[in-house]
Amino acid sequence: MAHCRHLCFSSSFGVFVNHQSRIILTAHAGTRFLDALYQKQILEFAKLSRTRELDPTAPFQASRDNPTCGDRVDVSFTLDNGAISQIGIKVRGCALCEAGAGLLIENFAGITPADASQMTAQFAQWIGKEQDNPPNEDMAKFMPVRDIRNRHKCVLLAFHAATEALDQA
Repeated sequence: MAHCRHLCFSSSFGVFVNHQSRIILTAHAGTRFLDALYQKQILEFAKLSRTRELDPTAPFQASRDNPTCGDRVDVSFTLDNGAISQIGIKVRGCALCEAGAGLLIENFAGITPADASQMTAQFAQWIGKEQDNPPNEDMAKFMPVRDIRNRHKCVLLAFHAATEALDQA
């Protein structure tokens, strides 16, 4: 079985196991689960996060770690006339962590730090099932993640790092 901190498939046994080696899904059910979780739309956001480089000279920077799974996100921001103009991101993590960072890139460009903070809070409430309607269409693409509570931190890690960085603005 390949080393994985989240969810791995063991071809020897035909089951999915979590990082604590507990069997959680059979191969048949697990395939549908992974298809939904890693749908094309979510993976497109993951690709987007790989197109931005961190700017070590940017005035607003922060890093966040997820000690549960080992993900890490570093963010950098530049403001122009009070709006976010440059976003730099470096992700060391799973595809969902990368996808969350890509979602942030797509949604934070051109908005104020206050709007970014509000959007982060709304997304966190929606993903945590505290509200029924997603904040926007991009965020609605993360519907499959809502049912997998232990992956919420992965998707939200870049947003929390951004909030920390932009609180300095």
